[in-house]
Amino acid sequence: MENNYSDEEIERCTLTNPHEIVFQLKSLIKRGDRVSVIFQEGRQSFLSVLLDVSAAEGLFYFDIGGSNEINQAFLKTENCTFTTFVEGIRIQFAGKQCRETKLHGEPAFSAQIPRSMLRLQRREVFRLQLPSTKPFTCRVRRGSPQEALLPLHDISVGGVGILSTTPLDYSQLERLDNCWIDLRESGMINAALEVRYINAMESRTGKTLWHMGCKFVDLPPSDETLIQRFMARIEAERRALASG
Repeated sequence: MENNYSDEEIERCTLTNPHEIVFQLKSLIKRGDRVSVIFQEGRQSFLSVLLDVSAAEGLFYFDIGGSNEINQAFLKTENCTFTTFVEGIRIQFAGKQCRETKLHGEPAFSAQIPRSMLRLQRREVFRLQLPSTKPFTCRVRRGSPQEALLPLHDISVGGVGILSTTPLDYSQLERLDNCWIDLRESGMINAALEVRYINAMESRTGKTLWHMGCKFVDLPPSDETLIQRFMARIEAERRALASG
């Protein structure tokens, strides 16, 4: 993985839900996208296409390579990596227990359906840091009387970061439904968030701050567009201020 992606960004863009992973595999099959199959620690590779996926068997099937020598070397390896780009989105996942088989009477390879899949969308990687004076806010509701108004530290179409001067009483992977993100003139977003990490850090003045990274859960395309427009507006305002 390239060094310009942080662990938090990679974690936020990693799918672990089996249904989501099968859906992504089926999408690759439907599109017929070519994937690179990389093995022997990157020393060998071949191009393939995904052919079929069986959730019941826990397997997916892909085309054999064009070289018999490479195919035989591939069958001796224990692990491999599949990677492709779809409309600017990098998709990567591991392959284990790869076997030679037949699909509809034709030679093919099979592998276990991966337990995780990286779906790294370039626009999700860019996070816009927000002003700390008069901050934008996220209202978190945990059932009715538990409610907290928290300041936003950064935002992207993938999620938000929250920076608090008081400890944050949330757990990793906790789902926070019915959150309201107030972007003022740009609009209000009602979203579900998943807590990905909480870190304690020290400010420049020596005070302890708590930074919580959250991922949007099933954010509608209309809200993605709203966030993109909001980010573009904030950046334009900053450029205007910088140019005097």
